[in-house]
Parts: sequence; structure tokens; C-alpha cells
Amino acid sequence: MSPLTLDPRQLETLSQLLIAGGYHDVAELLGASLERLVAFWPAQAGALIYHTPHGEVVSLEHGPLDAEARTLIQQARTDSARRDAASNEPTIGYYPLEDGREVLELPLQSSGQGVGLLHLVVTESTLDKQVASSSELKPDEDWMILLVRAIGGEADKLATLRRAERDLRELHLLYEIGQSLTVNLDLASLLNEIIRRVPEVVNAERCSIFMLDEQQHELVLQLADEAHELRMPADKGIAGWVLSHGLGQIVNDVEQDPRWYDVIGREVDFITRSILCVPMKFKDRIVGVMQLLNKRGGTSFTQRDMRLLTTLAAQAGIAIENARLYRSLKGERDRLLNKEEEVRHAIARDLHDGPTQSVAAIAMNIEFIKRLLTAMPERVRGELDTLAELVNKTSHDIRTLLFELRPLGLETQGLLTTLQQYVARWRDPTDEIQLRLEAPFAVPRLPHEVEAATFIIIQEAVNNARKHSESPEITIYLYEEEGHLVASVRDRGKGFNLAVVEANSSRRNSLGLTNMRERARLIGAEFRIRSAVDAGTTVELRLPLA
Repeated sequence: MSPLTLDPRQLETLSQLLIAGGYHDVAELLGASLERLVAFWPAQAGALIYHTPHGEVVSLEHGPLDAEARTLIQQARTDSARRDAASNEPTIGYYPLEDGREVLELPLQSSGQGVGLLHLVVTESTLDKQVASSSELKPDEDWMILLVRAIGGEADKLATLRRAERDLRELHLLYEIGQSLTVNLDLASLLNEIIRRVPEVVNAERCSIFMLDEQQHELVLQLADEAHELRMPADKGIAGWVLSHGLGQIVNDVEQDPRWYDVIGREVDFITRSILCVPMKFKDRIVGVMQLLNKRGGTSFTQRDMRLLTTLAAQAGIAIENARLYRSLKGERDRLLNKEEEVRHAIARDLHDGPTQSVAAIAMNIEFIKRLLTAMPERVRGELDTLAELVNKTSHDIRTLLFELRPLGLETQGLLTTLQQYVARWRDPTDEIQLRLEAPFAVPRLPHEVEAATFIIIQEAVNNARKHSESPEITIYLYEEEGHLVASVRDRGKGFNLAVVEANSSRRNSLGLTNMRERARLIGAEFRIRSAVDAGTTVELRLPLA
């Protein structure tokens, strides 16, 4: 390359092209550079394509490009990409047009790499005149190459700077969202926080979360600030596909995707154009999907957006499971408190109806016997016998109550012996219901906490049957079957509609079935209830012996 002699106008243009400061983004810098080159040359029009170090493409035009020039430029760009330059010395191309004009092609370079192409549409006469006349305005190749190298290098610097700034903003936002997710244990508030903050990361219009209802095999849409919920089959739509396959999906034109399912979109009155959807996982289990809708600015979702959303979805999945666990523990605590209050009332009622009444009767009999000592001493022995019988009955009732509250023999003698004692002590206040035990002579022992929970569940089932079944007999069965110890409580009473009772239990604040089911779950047992109107009820507990 020969030495350059730059006149003041060239120096001014060069200085303007070399200064990247003050430009917000690469497109702004390249647009200003293209406009100055077209004006300085002078050229009729110009076009520029630039490939950033991060795979993005910037395509710009300035001035009127007719169909012939546009077609030639598009053909020249066919294989345009960011690549190592074949030679350290870039070449300038000249492509003639039919009306005496030419298209100049100047390759953009940065650090030995080809990063794009610059095209200027000029007239041959202008070009010939400049080349043949004054050296003061001669746009020799050295001068042009220096310009395009300056443009390519500054574009790379600005692109790298802006990318670093964007990365820092995204990392800061990810950190903020991650922090807020880890400290928020209220599930509803957590979901609203995710829906509000996540779109900021990839500049989307909306975020939606579908939680998986495994029992109903449905996806439940979580709506911010909405009291109701919307459901869809778990195998429908793009969200259903992502849930089934466990893979994220980018769909930048949902109308062209055969998986598109717009029922919920119509219900919430939202028009979806593009979707980025990823699974939310907790350990190896998919708990739902997270999706972003409609990338802002008319652009498309990218693989980078998917990586960011996948990271957020992983954090969200853990946070949601933590919030669910906290809610479950809080609910368990509330149930235990309610159960404790229920037990307190039951103890008070049993003491009032049983031992308290008996003790009052004993006190009255003692006073009566005192009077008989002087008035009718011959009756004292008989009344003392009656009093002794009442005292023995009261003592038995108190011991039975204590046994039901805490059977001390359960830990040492096991479940079978404890149930035998429970049946022997059990007495219905109305004397109309009999309790029986059907069991073999021996059954395998289980850990104490398992047997204790099993005994409590059996007690609860017996008490429910006594109160509600109107059956003359309640039977407890205990036996081995297929590697399980089976304990069941059966009655031949009026039964009930199980689905209706379970659906209304929360409204009626009925915790009996819930408590039994939760206790069974905690000891790893299978809990079943079978009942029908006028067909009796069976409560069954299957405990694995392994």
C-alpha cells in the first residue's frame, strides 16, 4: 500500500468515521458512516451489511436504490459472512450497471477478519473524473480501504461494548430475580413476581406459567392478580409438547405451527404472535412450563433467549417447589393445631360425659350413705357395694381414655396386642354398637412410629364409623397380603358418596379424611376408602413390609 496524502476534507471525514463515541448502538454508528460516505464521495446511494462478533446481522441503506442496483448488491451479499480474510490486503470490486453507473464493493474488515460489505452506487463519469483529475479529491484505493477498515474496526468495538453492557444488565437482572425467588415463600406472590419480572430479561410482552396438575393431567395457567384459573389438557398446544418432551421450543410464527392451541389465548383476550417455551424442572421431574410471548420490537426469539429463560425456569422450578413445600408444611401445622383443638374438645366432652358424671354420682352416693348410717344402717352395705361398682367403672373409663390417648403397650407389645386391648376396652356410649377384631395369632412388627400412626388412623376410622355409619357392628381386620400388612375398618352402615364428601370437606372444615390420608402418606402407606350409599364403608391401610 502506497503512502497516503490526506487533504483537510479527507481528514475531517476520516476523523468523523473513526469516532464511535456518542453512538448508542452499532446500527446508529454504521448508518451515520454510510450517510457520510455517500455524501463525501459523492455517490447516488449506498448499502452496507455488517456481521457482529455475536452472530447478528446489521443491514442498512442510504439513498435511492433502483431494482437493478439492489439485485446486484443482493447477489454480491449471497455468501457474505464473518470469516477470516483470505488476504491481508482487501480488494475493491467494480460492477457496471446498464446506465453508465457502477457499484463499488468495499469489504469491511476488523482485526484480519472480513466482517461485511459496503456498496456505493456511483456514475462512471464521476469516478473517471476523480481518478483522472486533481489529486486533491482522488479517492484512491488506499484511502477507501482505510475508511472501511476504520468502519469495521469501530463497529466491532461498539458491538463488543454494547454486548458486554447487555450481558451485565442481564446478569444483574438474573441475580435480582434469583434473589427475590429464593426469599419469597408465598406461592401466589412468587408466581406473580416471576410473571412480572421475567419478561424484562429478553424484552418480551408477557410471561405465562403453566403448572402441572398430575391427578387431572392438565396444565393450569397461573394468572397474575386473577382469582380464577384456566386449564388445558396436558398434551395440547406448544406448552403440552414441551411438557411431554422436556425440550424448549422457539416458535416465531404460531399460526404456522400445527401444535398451536389458542383456546386460553381467546379466553384472556391476548393475541400471540411468537412463543418461547421451556420446561420447569425440579430435580428430574417436570413441574410445569414457562413461556414468553411476543418479542418486542418486531424481532424474533433467539437461542440466547432460550438459554436465559431455561436458567430462569430452573430457578423458578426450585423456588416454586420450595414455596409448595412451605405451604404444605404450613397446612400440616394448621391441621395439627386444628386436630389438637379437636382432641382437646373430645377429651373435655369424654371427661364431662363419662368420668366427671361418675365422680359426681360417687360424691352424691357418699353423702347418701352418710345419712343412711344413722337413719337406716342396714342398707349401708348394699349402697357401699353399689358405690364400689361405680368407682370401678369410673376407674375403667379413665384408664380406657388414657389408653386411647396413649397406649403404653404399643411400643413393647406391638400393634396386634394393642388392638386386642383397644377392642376389649372399647365401649359405645349407647351400648348399641359392637367392635370386633379379626386378625391372625401373629403379625409382623413394624417400626414404632409406623405402628403408632396406624393405630391412630384405625382409631379415627372407628370413631367416624361410630358417629356416622349407624351400623350395629364395626370390624377391624389385620392381615398380611402380598408383602403388605393390611389394616382395615369396615362397617355395614348407611355409607356415603365419597366424591361429594371429599369435594365438600374443605368447605365444611372436615379434617378427618385429610388427617388419615396425610398420616398414611407420612409413613409410606397406601390409603384407600371405599363407600357407597346404603352399602357400608371400608377404610383400608396397606403398609409395605419390606
